[in-house]
Amino acid sequence: MFRFISHIKFILTSNNQHGIHSPFVYDYITKCLYQKKELKLPATLKVLIKSIAYFKYDSIYLIGDYKASEEIIKQHYASISITEHSADIIVCSISDFSDTYIDINTLSNDCMLLLDGIHTSSENFKTWKLLKELKHVRVSIDMFYCGALFFRKEQVKEDFKIRI
Repeated sequence: MFRFISHIKFILTSNNQHGIHSPFVYDYITKCLYQKKELKLPATLKVLIKSIAYFKYDSIYLIGDYKASEEIIKQHYASISITEHSADIIVCSISDFSDTYIDINTLSNDCMLLLDGIHTSSENFKTWKLLKELKHVRVSIDMFYCGALFFRKEQVKEDFKIRI
């Protein structure tokens, strides 16, 4: 029931690229997320695959259930480095993130943290809200199925809800 109510709230409060005043987020949405690319994958993996190409990421850290996605990622990006420490992009479900120690304050300026399942339960959504409020997090993008956190020091702190 939580997910259904959360989805209704999301639909009513989210938008598309119109009204986005951040050049970084606008470009990410229009030149990456909204690009037509035939991918028969779950929503979070689609976001991941598109983001790797858009940001030209070289390394990825897969946590929990997402370790099983290594083969899919390698099919699209054979040269990407799968690592267990600092990486350009970190991917996991938000519930696995809670069980893993990652010091967000030490993540690089260009790092992206992609969290799956932010609206699947009230606990996951509370964790998402707490992460968004951290000082080091500059940009959060809630895409309902997943959420992306960016740590760009040059960016004004902003939160977005984007329909994908």
